Amino acid sequence: MLGRLKQYVFSGVKSHYKDETNRRIIVVNLFAAVGTSITFLLGIRAFIDAEYSLSTTLFIASIVFAISQRLQVRFSSATARTWSITLLISCLMVLTLLLIITGGKDNTGPLWMYLVPPVTMFFAGFVRGLLALIAFTVTCAIILFGFNDASYVADYTYAFKTRLLYSFLTVSFLSAFYEYSRQKSYDTALYLSEQFERQAKHDHLTNLLNRRGAQQCLDREYARMLRSKRPFSVAIADVDRFKSINDTLGHEQGDEVLRQISVKFNARLRGQDILGRWGGEEFIFIFTDTDEAGAVQALESIKELLSKAPLSVYGKEIHVTSSFGVSEVSAETDISSAIRRADQALYYAKDNGRNRVCAISSINSSPFSSSTSQQV
Repeated sequence: MLGRLKQYVFSGVKSHYKDETNRRIIVVNLFAAVGTSITFLLGIRAFIDAEYSLSTTLFIASIVFAISQRLQVRFSSATARTWSITLLISCLMVLTLLLIITGGKDNTGPLWMYLVPPVTMFFAGFVRGLLALIAFTVTCAIILFGFNDASYVADYTYAFKTRLLYSFLTVSFLSAFYEYSRQKSYDTALYLSEQFERQAKHDHLTNLLNRRGAQQCLDREYARMLRSKRPFSVAIADVDRFKSINDTLGHEQGDEVLRQISVKFNARLRGQDILGRWGGEEFIFIFTDTDEAGAVQALESIKELLSKAPLSVYGKEIHVTSSFGVSEVSAETDISSAIRRADQALYYAKDNGRNRVCAISSINSSPFSSSTSQQV
């Protein structure tokens, strides 16, 4: 029994949905269950008391509540969830209006209208909920005060109608204020969470991906490559003689050099390619759907752009170059091996003149194996 109840409450919940979406799905399930049960039981009681119009109304509402729940479960989409919520709120409002008109049991029908503000605000959100409540309140006022002598509207005293409407407006105001505050708090928490997540994955100096963020991209590209069978390439870049830049100009100027280099590196990349700061003065390039030859061609263009245009650092022109090591990633080469091979190609480039792009496939095993223990 508990297992079936839990399955019903969490039906429609998906792990990839946002927490707010899953929470709304759960509440719709619970409200639909409660609404279906209560209206069905009250419908049975009204039928026993020979109040057939009231019982029919309640039975129809019970069916609509059940349909609204099944709609969001059967069709797992944002549109289906919107229609489910719209149907649920509309059913509640129409049922309440009918109870106000008929009076329900001993003229207690209007009491159910206090359910409308919190339910509408929660499911529809502040703006749409407020508009829906305004329309509902106007309709209630017309029914209560516009048909005083109508025989088809239940007889309420003027004092009851005014106090009913005033108290309903108070509940609506409090529900709207709560929903507005809740939504603002949620948006603030979501914004802070996104900012913390960004800070955790991005380098504060260059605003590029940091090592952690780049590693996640590498893992994602590797999984995609295994599915598509199309290789991609990685490259490690190291700024030539960066230590001398720091020693000569200072670390603040050195940081500015890294910032400007990151901009130049980004300038020649395609939209789908990825650039990150691997650590220190090292950068990592991820060329999606690109073989080793294509990556070398792209890096040659980047190398020329950097070496031919001096950087302007606090009023001084500085000529900076970089060396690049490239490795292709395929199903036979895992990420760690590809990074290690790109490092080997980079060391070879630095040991053989710097300001070069070297692919691992173009290097014989004997030259680069002896140079991997050296770093300039």
